[in-house]
Amino acid sequence: MTIFLIGMPCSGKSTLGLQLAEHLQMPFFDTDAIIEDMEGMKVSDIFTKHGEARFRDLEHELMANWKLSHVVVATGGGLPCHNDLIDILNSKGKTIWLQASIDALSERLSQSEVIRPLTDGKSDKETKSKLKELLKNRKPIYSKAQIRVKVESDSEVTLRKILRKLYT
Repeated sequence: MTIFLIGMPCSGKSTLGLQLAEHLQMPFFDTDAIIEDMEGMKVSDIFTKHGEARFRDLEHELMANWKLSHVVVATGGGLPCHNDLIDILNSKGKTIWLQASIDALSERLSQSEVIRPLTDGKSDKETKSKLKELLKNRKPIYSKAQIRVKVESDSEVTLRKILRKLYT
């Protein structure tokens, strides 16, 4: 089984993906890291130099041609929402939507070392407003995930919730 973790930026996809992969003794992949390796530059640089459309094309190319199985994959937050990729993910494995609160997302984003257009130079209030708008737009797509898990502050608790939903 291939497991795809989807959700908002800083919802825990990479952290929980690593924990889940370790627990299940499966390899772990992060789509943003793969694209960075393929392109030889950071995601933020791809956006700056080539635009979002090019980045979304790279995501589509990667997922449409995905051949690996029995792996855990953390997707970029916007990946499922473009080019019908949620349907491709659902056809290639189990999709799990990690649902985190706006407050938790905002706090994690403010502590993140990664510079993101979502938060760069924005106040906490502006970040929360942007997150709410983004979630409103993405929710119809994220809702197509086969499994939904509310993210807890303790990643071990969330991991057990994921495992319970995978096994039952």
